[in-house]
Amino acid sequence: MKKNSLKKEEIPFREGDEVSLLVDGITGIGIKVIIDGRFEGLLYKDEIYRKLSVGDELKGFIKKIREDNKIDVTLRKGGLLDIDDAKAAILERLKKSNGFLPLSDSSSPDLIKERLQMSKKVFKKAIGGLYKDEIIAIQQDGIYLKKKKAQKE
Repeated sequence: MKKNSLKKEEIPFREGDEVSLLVDGITGIGIKVIIDGRFEGLLYKDEIYRKLSVGDELKGFIKKIREDNKIDVTLRKGGLLDIDDAKAAILERLKKSNGFLPLSDSSSPDLIKERLQMSKKVFKKAIGGLYKDEIIAIQQDGIYLKKKKAQKE
């Protein structure tokens, strides 16, 4: 019995919809999830920036409903919303780390993923925005929180 044996018209989602996900299994290409308790979906491994285990419940978004009625999901909202979330996460980590993170745009993607659970691309856009807003200083050894700007927010 196939979980996605519905016709495409019967799938009640559109791309971008927020959904509840339950991790159902791990495959070579990603993680199988149950969407809203009713539909099977796939979260590709290049979309995952944190450790997930079978049984984990999380929020996700419909990325694509394919012609074969299979549903691809993502954990990211997309676009500027991702950058805003990343900026908030970086600021939070800076505050917890006495205003310094030993990461920069020359850090490896794996190190950024491990420390901040985000892609290097999103990280670079986020620190660029924080720098432009004069909230952080970027040095060779990492990122520093500027005290005066941080206190105003």
